[in-house]
Amino acid sequence: MPYRFFADSTVEANVQRILNEQIEKAIQELSEGLEDAPEQAIHNTRKRLKKGRSLLRLVRKSIGEKTYRRENDQLRRIGQALAPARDGAVYQKTLADLINVYGVSLENKGISELKDSLTNLYKSELKALLERDNAIAPILVDLEASQARLSQLTLHQTGWKAISKSLEHIYRQGQDRFHAAYKDGSDEAFHDWRKRAKDLWYNSCLLKQIWPPVMEALGSEAQYLSELLGDGHDIAVLKHFLQHCPSEVALSDTPSQVLVPLLVHRQDKLHRQAKNLGNKLYSEKPKTFIKRIHSYWQNEFLCSS
Repeated sequence: MPYRFFADSTVEANVQRILNEQIEKAIQELSEGLEDAPEQAIHNTRKRLKKGRSLLRLVRKSIGEKTYRRENDQLRRIGQALAPARDGAVYQKTLADLINVYGVSLENKGISELKDSLTNLYKSELKALLERDNAIAPILVDLEASQARLSQLTLHQTGWKAISKSLEHIYRQGQDRFHAAYKDGSDEAFHDWRKRAKDLWYNSCLLKQIWPPVMEALGSEAQYLSELLGDGHDIAVLKHFLQHCPSEVALSDTPSQVLVPLLVHRQDKLHRQAKNLGNKLYSEKPKTFIKRIHSYWQNEFLCSS
């Protein structure tokens, strides 16, 4: 079923259903998809976990801090266990995108060797994860335990009150982190903003039914923003990797001298695009934003509790 609330169900029932579905799909990916397409299975699993965690943040005030931290930390740990394989894929994709955008010649021996080394590194990390004794089995056990708890998750509030405080907090935090990113300028600050931008995207998907054309538009713009910031973060990850390159990766002075300035230039361009979009998405005061979303909710979910 879609990743969204339905008006004919209570908020609690919607939350239980969606969390159950996301974790069930993650379990299926790791149980059935690893053998045929391990890269895609790991990517999809991490995506399901992020959607589940975003929903937990939306009801954080209603489930209590202790429950939120326990369940969120569990899903985060599972995602981190799969992260090394994902990082290798990011290095490859980001380098390929950079080569394409700037027309970097693969005839440069150093860059060609780096490209091959990153491919080999990714394959070895993925192989190590899949061949490690009992690497996936404990993850599946943890996922099943989370699924059992979350499918019975209890909310202490109903209707709009179950999500309003957390939604306002997410929007306010995104707005604050937007301004902090451009004041601070660090990769960490932009990454922190990206997390809340992605929450705004996922929240828009969850609340699509309250006014589909408007929420689809909001979600589309928030998705684009999170993708801009995601590409910027991937550049930061690759840049750090090149500056602290492990011995098994072939990296001469030439590719580093060529690529790092291009990475900086590309990241700066992405951040300029993100700033323009951030100014629009975070133009409202948080209470004004919540009041507007509430007015849509009342017309569609009035009878839902």
